[in-house]
Amino acid sequence: MRNMKHTKKLRHLLILGCFLIYPLAGWAEDQAEDLQCIHIGFVNKIKGSAHGFELGAVNKVKKDFKGFQAAVFYNNTQEEMHGLQLGIVNHTGSLYGIQIGILNFNDDTRYLGFFPFINVAF
Repeated sequence: MRNMKHTKKLRHLLILGCFLIYPLAGWAEDQAEDLQCIHIGFVNKIKGSAHGFELGAVNKVKKDFKGFQAAVFYNNTQEEMHGLQLGIVNHTGSLYGIQIGILNFNDDTRYLGFFPFINVAF
């Protein structure tokens, strides 16, 4: 009976450890040149362009992004963003789509340059 309690505790620790370590797996792969698929991790950083779905606490794309970018805190596409950005703070060089968040920045605008809550540009 006592051995069963230790086994159960160990199993719970392993499950908890997987949930804590799994998001960090994306950190190890965060230096991708170009991405055309799903990228899930804690901090996602792509040196080139990306096409697809990106999910993390922080997402950063050096060139263009086409698809859906969702972050707990911050999304950044330095050149063109085609699609949807969802996060607390969203930033892009040029937007062809929708940004939803508390602060949304678009460098290629004639107006304010930032919009609260939602930003749409086509």
